[in-house]
Amino acid sequence: MPDLQLTASFVPGELTQPLLDGAIAPPGVELSLTAGKSVDANSRQMLEGAFDVAEMSFATFLKAREQGRDLVGLPIFTGRGFLQPGIVCREEAGIDKPEDLRGKRVGLPQFWQTSSVWHRGILEQQHGVRQQDVIWCTAAEERFEGLRLPEGVRLQRLVEGHSVSDALGAAEVDAIMTPPRGAPKTVGGGIKRAYADVASAEQHYFAATGVFPIMHFVVMRETLASQHAWLPEALFAAFKQAKERITLEPPIAGMDPKQAWAYGLAPNHSTLETFLDFCSSLGWLARRPRLEDLFAASTLQLDG
Repeated sequence: MPDLQLTASFVPGELTQPLLDGAIAPPGVELSLTAGKSVDANSRQMLEGAFDVAEMSFATFLKAREQGRDLVGLPIFTGRGFLQPGIVCREEAGIDKPEDLRGKRVGLPQFWQTSSVWHRGILEQQHGVRQQDVIWCTAAEERFEGLRLPEGVRLQRLVEGHSVSDALGAAEVDAIMTPPRGAPKTVGGGIKRAYADVASAEQHYFAATGVFPIMHFVVMRETLASQHAWLPEALFAAFKQAKERITLEPPIAGMDPKQAWAYGLAPNHSTLETFLDFCSSLGWLARRPRLEDLFAASTLQLDG
């Protein structure tokens, strides 16, 4: 019996490279692989049904799932990171701590992308600043048309072609909130971080919440998962095998790397439920879904 032929797109990274290189392949599957340009590009393409399997933004998946699109999640969490390093501000803006963002102009790549939801959720949960308390400025069109803003939220678009970093440098905004991958490695020249000690802020957040934020993960067509009950487990096994080939680094001092980068629902329950809470309270989802309903049934008990 020939292998099942699938199209797939993964963004190059440590956890995906063994599959992109062909060193690891799911049993019984022949993958026609594309190296995704970015999670944003992948997410927009998956909304159009471009691939059978792909990495996708968690927030975008949740809205697509709510809309009834042919997608189901796999508990393979390939993109994670703490948000604290991603809050950067102008020294002249009078921002010495996250609480000082109240009333300021803050740049986001997109209002509803996963990192932006995490940022706003954490800002309210940990610092008491509601999303209505800030003037938000976005650099790119959202991934869905016809979205309505939550009541009281103020949102503006940046100058066409300006990234959030461009806007910060041009003093169009007082601060920016970036995804973990986009967080600047160094600051200076009139730019500083909102947290005086980022490492301590990360440690404090994890100690208080037990949450290591998930940005993107692997999804597939739900119809395929229904037609081939073995397929979600085969994909999970391949990604688990790929992860075992690399040396996992702790994201913060003292954090068990195996726990930090674990696949499966059980070890990530607190993080996933927290994000669903944020999506509900911030107005992204009309109804908060059950976590188990978002993932392929055959993967609910898998651990990796």
